[in-house]
Amino acid sequence: MDKKRTFFIWLMMAAFVTMLAYLFGATWWLAIIIGVLVVAAIVGGATGFMYWKQKKLLESAAKFNIDLKNGKINPADLRRMYFSGGKARTDALFIASRAMNCSVQEAERQLSAKMTKQSAQQEMAKIQGKQNSKQKRWGTKLR
Repeated sequence: MDKKRTFFIWLMMAAFVTMLAYLFGATWWLAIIIGVLVVAAIVGGATGFMYWKQKKLLESAAKFNIDLKNGKINPADLRRMYFSGGKARTDALFIASRAMNCSVQEAERQLSAKMTKQSAQQEMAKIQGKQNSKQKRWGTKLR
């Protein structure tokens, strides 16, 4: 959502809480203070909770050598995270679904698929093809 719409929603929430406080017998100035404080607490709590969840996800991914801040996701590390089980498995599914722009079920199907020798060779060829195109473009060897 854009900032105008977000601010409008906060304003409507504050107006609603203010009206409830006023109807329950608070003076108009106390009702306004209550409305603003309640909305500020809700928004602050939600923001803090989302920050905390994001921090936990980054820490969980860092244990498996996945750098989400810079967008470096190695499929092998993601599969290792998926097969470790528990909370790491759900985090791996979330990361994979966002990285592949697909549903969680599709990401789980792709992560749980057994890697054959042929598919591993195709994946390596794809990675090497990207590296070769960089070499051609810049004229240097990547090590």
